[in-house]
Amino acid sequence: MSDNNVVKDDGRGILSGTWVSRDQDIDRDQWLRDCFPEWGTFLNQEIENFEVPVGQVALWWCGGTSWILKTDAGGIFWIDQYCGPSIYTERVGNCGVCRQGGAVSINWLRLNVQVIDPWKFNRVDGVFCTHMHQDHTDLYAVKAALKTTDAPFYAAPKAAEKLRVFKVPEERIHVARVGESVRVPGAEVDFLVCYDDTAIRTTAGDELLPYEEAAVSLLFKTSGGNILFLADTWYNDGYVEVAAKYDIDVALFNMGFNPPGATDKMTPYDAARLGQTLKAKLLIPYHYDNWANCTGDPAMLTRQLEYIVSDLTPETKTVIMACGGRFLYPQDQDIKRYRYPDGSEDFKYERSEHYKRRKKYEDSLKQEK
Repeated sequence: MSDNNVVKDDGRGILSGTWVSRDQDIDRDQWLRDCFPEWGTFLNQEIENFEVPVGQVALWWCGGTSWILKTDAGGIFWIDQYCGPSIYTERVGNCGVCRQGGAVSINWLRLNVQVIDPWKFNRVDGVFCTHMHQDHTDLYAVKAALKTTDAPFYAAPKAAEKLRVFKVPEERIHVARVGESVRVPGAEVDFLVCYDDTAIRTTAGDELLPYEEAAVSLLFKTSGGNILFLADTWYNDGYVEVAAKYDIDVALFNMGFNPPGATDKMTPYDAARLGQTLKAKLLIPYHYDNWANCTGDPAMLTRQLEYIVSDLTPETKTVIMACGGRFLYPQDQDIKRYRYPDGSEDFKYERSEHYKRRKKYEDSLKQEK
């Protein structure tokens, strides 16, 4: 691509080859349309068109704690989908981390790219919000799903209150109460306890919220396995009870760096211990990638987790994902680390310039003979 041209997404997730000339007028709105979201609708189309094999379940990581799950029945579900910008929170509001650390305000600067276009899904079968924090019950994602789909919203009690503020009709809100479950296309979803000690502090009052009001864990029971989303949980001994009642195939959970005085994310050791407590077969961490103030070194954090798990529970597997990557369970359980496709399956040496030049040279030698 020359430096005076750019390629535009044609709206189908395909780089159409429509070139914008260097002398074309570009204003801010045109820049935003051409460049944001950074992946255009590429991932939308992959999710929509991907046929999940029978007996498998597919997950796409959208960065942070945002996931999309698709069942072998074709059901598509958003989990804590965050499509918003950087966040600036203040203690005068309901900032749980501000209360913990005594901060007047905290700047959550977003690092990960936006890999989906939430306005261009042809099918969404459910929007799940584990708790009320902005990056889990997101105005932008909620409004997109509300206006372009008929998807129901499943939210912890306090998150459901936020959905009402966002003008989601009551008939589309299903309050996710611990101990209850719902059936969705290709899965049954159990609502389990989530021991999020930051969410319980996210309140205008001085008293802590009950765990059951503040947050919920989501156990998707699919033909491919039982997938548990633990949102922003902390480690808690109470998860021993969850392990006694449920078989966990894949546990997904937050992990990150904690600045002194403001614990918000689990450390790699906490995360490994949580996996051991849950007796999960496979662990996938997240949230270490998307906020500048608590990212630490993602490579260091993930390698620490791998090392601790291999030492603590060597029978437990870990998978480290990449933003926008697809994970198929149980098919991909041994990949260890996701790698983006490099496109080499489409390379044909017979079409390469190197091969053509050499072939031409060899043919010329044959003609001389």
